[in-house]
Order: sequence, then C-alpha cells, then structure tokens
Amino acid sequence: MTGSSALMAIGHIFFCYILFFSFHANKPFVYGTGVVEKQKSPALPGPARGLKVFHRFGPSSPSGRKKSSATSSGLPVQDERRVKDVYSGIYNRGTNLRKRAHDPPFGHSVGAGNYIIEVRLGTPARTFNLILDTGSYATWVRCQPCLQGRCPEQQEKIYYPSSSSTYLKAPCWPSCNYSQSYYDKSYSSGFFVLDTLAIGPFHVPNFAFLCAQNYSESFGEASGILALGQGSTSTSEPFGVYSLVSQTATTFDKVFCHCLPTAENSAGYVYFGKEALENCQNSGTYTPLLTNPGNPSLYYVNLIAITIGKQRLEMPSVSSPRTIIDSGTVISRLPSSVYSKLSSEFKELMSNYPVASSDGILDTCYDLQGHYNYTIPKMVLHFENLDVNLDQIAVTWRRENSSRVCLAFAGADDLTIIGSEQLQKLNVLYNIQDRKVGIEPGNC
Repeated sequence: MTGSSALMAIGHIFFCYILFFSFHANKPFVYGTGVVEKQKSPALPGPARGLKVFHRFGPSSPSGRKKSSATSSGLPVQDERRVKDVYSGIYNRGTNLRKRAHDPPFGHSVGAGNYIIEVRLGTPARTFNLILDTGSYATWVRCQPCLQGRCPEQQEKIYYPSSSSTYLKAPCWPSCNYSQSYYDKSYSSGFFVLDTLAIGPFHVPNFAFLCAQNYSESFGEASGILALGQGSTSTSEPFGVYSLVSQTATTFDKVFCHCLPTAENSAGYVYFGKEALENCQNSGTYTPLLTNPGNPSLYYVNLIAITIGKQRLEMPSVSSPRTIIDSGTVISRLPSSVYSKLSSEFKELMSNYPVASSDGILDTCYDLQGHYNYTIPKMVLHFENLDVNLDQIAVTWRRENSSRVCLAFAGADDLTIIGSEQLQKLNVLYNIQDRKVGIEPGNC
C-alpha cells in the first residue's frame, strides 16, 4: 500500500468513526439534524402522520394504470434480475470475493419496483414519487443538471438543487460523487446533497440523499428510490450512515412499518416511530431481527417452516441467517428442496383444476377459466416465535384479466427471500433498535 493510499484509508476509517459516534450518541453528524414537527405544513395525501403507498399498477398509482399495465407482463423477468443481484451481492461479500463491476454499493437492482411512495423534498417542498425499497440504504432522486440528455419530459420529476433554499452540498470525504450499476444493467450516478425531507408533519433538515444526474430508463415513471434499509457504519457499506433509518434515529427510534396494498386496492401506508407502534402493533408478538455482519442493511429473520393445507414443511437448518424480508423482490424464493415439496403439495391440493403453462419463473400454474368458486390452499409462514397466515391473494400470482393462476413462490439457492407478493395486506413492523420484527394483518 502506498503512503497516499494508506492516508486515505486511515482518513476514511476516522470519518466513519465520527459518523458512528455521532449517530449513537443521539447527536447526528450534520445529516438529518434536528427533526422538527411542523403542524402547519401542507398536508400530504395519505395517513395524517405517515406516507401513502401505491401499487405501481393500482387504480391510484401516480404512474397511471393504463400506462403501466402493459409493463406488468415483464414483472417475473424483472424480479428474477433483482434476485440474481441480491444473490450476487450477498455471496460476494459472504465469501470475501473482490467486488465485481456490477455489484451495487448502495442496494440492489430495482426489479419490478412494484410500490411507489410520495415524499416531499426541498423548500418550497416539491412532491416526488419514489420506489419503496427495504433492500437499499441510500435514497436517490433524479436531479438537475441532467447528463447525456437523461432529463425526463415531465420537469416535475426532477429535483432542482438551485430552486431549494435549504439545499446544501454534502460534506463528504473523500468525494461526494457516486456511481452504481446493477446486475440487470440498470445504473445511476451523481453526487450527494443535503436538503429538507418531509414525512407527513415531520421535517428532516439536512437529509443526505443521492442527486442522480445520469441513470438508465429501467426505473420507469419513478423519480428515484426511497431506501428503507437499515444502513450501518460498516466499512463494507461506506455510506450506510446516509440511510433514512440512521438519519432519523433520534426522532423515530429506528422504528417503521408498512402495509403494501394489492393491485386492486387504492393505497397502503408507511408509518415511522411512535406512529408505527400505535398503528401497526396489535398482538405484541415478534420474531427476532437477526444480524448478518456481511450484509448489515438487509432484514434477516428466521423462517423455520411453511404449512400448506395440513402439511408442514421444515426449512433446512443453517448456521447463519438465511432468510431476508425484501419489499423490492416480488415473488418469494425458497431453497430448491423446500420449493419442490411446496409445489408438489400445491399440485395435489389443486388437482381438481386444469393445469396451465408456466409463466416465466412460475412453474406451478392452473387455468381457472369458468371456475368462479375456486379454493386456494391455505398457507402459513412459521417464523421463530411468530406464525403468519397468508391471504389467498398472497399465495398465488395472477396477471390482470387472465384466468391463469400460479403458485407465487419459486425455487432458488439456499437463501430465502420473503417478497412483496407475500407481504401484501400485512403490517410489517421493523423495530431495529430492539432487534425484532412484527407481522400481522393490516388495514390496506
């Protein structure tokens, strides 16, 4: 190591230490300093003290149902790209392999980007539609000046730093510039900035986020990503302290919850802090939130079994956490051995219906045309200390205006991912400070 590179490494470690101490001493270092509640701020559509969540293809979607419906046919393909990206990042870190060029430093491929959330940035505040993603830790927004003609036609989708009186340059070291690319060849690049973020009646001054000047078209109608990953001070995540969870820790105590709506429902919600506990905590039953040092931003839990009908299928025993909850993945993934048994049981319980062709990664499908009183097998996810009964809409996948219904799970490697299809209509409460997750029926 040369003298200059050694000094840079020492400086980076020192900077991370300062940020770590600042956050954990309840004195945030510049970012997200002094969250203030402003009762007279303009009302944001949705929960009075939270954020409204829309299904990308739902009737109230900001992106527009007609414009997006045709795109829904590509969801399984986009979802598979997302999962490959998640696996790539996890296994490269877990085996201490050198990061490849396409491994994302701040999150994973956006995949289908099924859920849109409205937030306000700047002064005067402007509303932006961002993709909700618990698998990323750095929020980013399309930003002016755009590079290579990447500015969208709708100017309201772009953040203008010069138009906000509360905009500041982020005091990054050694550089505020960033560039990230994903497994599916999507990308974004730009620089970090600070500005005021509004969450319902709460204003977060000096919120650090990525001002993206150049990006691929795969992010669709969204203006960027609202990242709800845990974040960290780990050297494996050099900008982990920029996570929304970390920047609002002194006000929201690292607690939030979401209820993801179905495509047929108008909206869901996200609450933070005390409001999350008041609106999403009923039974008081939780499953432990586990720690994986190699991927500290992801939400790891322990799924021990799945019951379909009356058959209980045990998950393989592992020495380290192997199940993550990820809103950015749509179709849940199971170890191949478990999925094979689940598929076989599903086939047996659906034997009264005609078999249909597969739908991409979904290989267990049936044609329900003319069957108006069909029965979908009941399914329960058994987490450590917590059982979650799935709604029948969360057990199967069905395209709009199609009679084909498929089991909404797929086989993969030994990592298990609980995706948004299974999280629909559920309150998922993340209590990061107390290291626990609650999952129970929601009101969306």
